[in-house]
Amino acid sequence: MRKKYFLIAIVIAGLFASCVTQKKFNDEADAHQRCSTKLDSLKMKLRSLKEEKNKLQDFLDARNADVERLAVDSAQTHTVLNKEQKLNAELQASNDSLIKQKKLLLENSSSRNQQLNEELQKKQQELEAKETELRNKELSMEGLTNELKLRMLKVKELENILNSKDSATNNLKRKIAAALEGYDESELKVERKNGKVYVSMAEKLLFKSGSAEVEVKGKGALKKLAEVLNKNTDINITVEGHTDNAQFKHDEYPRDNWDLSVLRATTITKILTDNKVEPKRITASGHAEYFPVATNQTKEGKSLNRRTEIILTPKLDELLKVLGN
Repeated sequence: MRKKYFLIAIVIAGLFASCVTQKKFNDEADAHQRCSTKLDSLKMKLRSLKEEKNKLQDFLDARNADVERLAVDSAQTHTVLNKEQKLNAELQASNDSLIKQKKLLLENSSSRNQQLNEELQKKQQELEAKETELRNKELSMEGLTNELKLRMLKVKELENILNSKDSATNNLKRKIAAALEGYDESELKVERKNGKVYVSMAEKLLFKSGSAEVEVKGKGALKKLAEVLNKNTDINITVEGHTDNAQFKHDEYPRDNWDLSVLRATTITKILTDNKVEPKRITASGHAEYFPVATNQTKEGKSLNRRTEIILTPKLDELLKVLGN
């Protein structure tokens, strides 16, 4: 390229050689050289600027691409931010709600705890009262147990006494039955009832009708009975007179069934005491027709009701002594 320009310059110089002076030619050549040099410099600078422009364009393109990416990222970030802000608002609202609930729970818990503490204190007081009551009951139970033991001992003692009395009563019945063995059952009967021995003597063995005087055969029976009673001094004796319901009235004693039943009982009592039975052991009473053992509508029933009962009861001194303790 330079050679081309140089040849042109020579040709031009040749053309103007005849027309201009050498000095002017040289000046023009120098000026041309300076222009050519400046042109080359400008061209180089242009190339450099183009390169720099290209670089700047590449940089700009890269930055634009970055801007586009940043714009996309910004949009995405904005979307995410919006979601995060929404989520954060929801979390904040949830947190506020939880704080409120916690506050209420704490308040309720405090109130509930106070209530529970009051209930617990009340239960403890009740428990202490129950424990005190239980201790008192245990002490009372211990006392009752001791008392029960004493009562059981007393009951055992009573059972022994009663068994002894029952045995004595049975022995007494056997002895009396043996002593009065020769008498007919229609005249005399020996029975054991309610822990007592009943000697029931019919009217025909002891008395004539309406009379209070004991017949000889009856006196014999009473004498044999007295012999047994004198050998068993721990027996109380009750003599009861009974009649049927046949009414009679006398001006003299006995005037009616009451008098007759009592008089017969006292007469037998006197016969027993005459045979050395202690008077303080005997009680005499009359019941007239008011304690029948059979109907008064028949002859046989009336005969059974006209009787004298001698009731023999073992003394209960030992039993009463135990009960008194």
